[in-house]
Amino acid sequence: MDQQELAHILIILVGLLRAVGIASIVALIFLGARIRFIFLTAILTVGGIFTTVLSFLLGILSFTHAVVYELFAIGSIMGMLYYAYKDKKSAPPPKPSENTRCAFCSALIRENRDYFVLKCEDQYLFFDSEEHMKEFLKNIEEQRKFRKLDIGKPECYYSKTNGKWIQLKQEEVRVQETD
Repeated sequence: MDQQELAHILIILVGLLRAVGIASIVALIFLGARIRFIFLTAILTVGGIFTTVLSFLLGILSFTHAVVYELFAIGSIMGMLYYAYKDKKSAPPPKPSENTRCAFCSALIRENRDYFVLKCEDQYLFFDSEEHMKEFLKNIEEQRKFRKLDIGKPECYYSKTNGKWIQLKQEEVRVQETD
């Protein structure tokens, strides 16, 4: 292959990098990822495009090195997207305000004490003890009606002491499926 054919192949790879980079930036924005992931993805995308094409056209990089660099940039962007997703999933819940109350007993939640946060789709319910949270989960349908709660299916809970999200087991949640 001559230089011009190789340049055409490289421009196609650059287009792929641009498409992956732009799609990743949009996905990161909608994911609500930290701004550093968005900037790093943009830098990798723009830097990869200019570095590869200009280096190849100026004769600094061979075609093989330019392709390897492009694939590295695409892999790095995909890795960044995965890491940002994992970072977002493991982020702690919002801190309780001074007026936040336990969803079970209505006691005030204190930030300096241990508390539990139940994640129900996009909503968070705070509890002052694990027992209250488990009792709430046992009778969740009654609690929804009694407290007039419009919450989704419980997914996981956060313990301030452990500092991490814990997935709920199916037997812990007694939710009636409604359509």
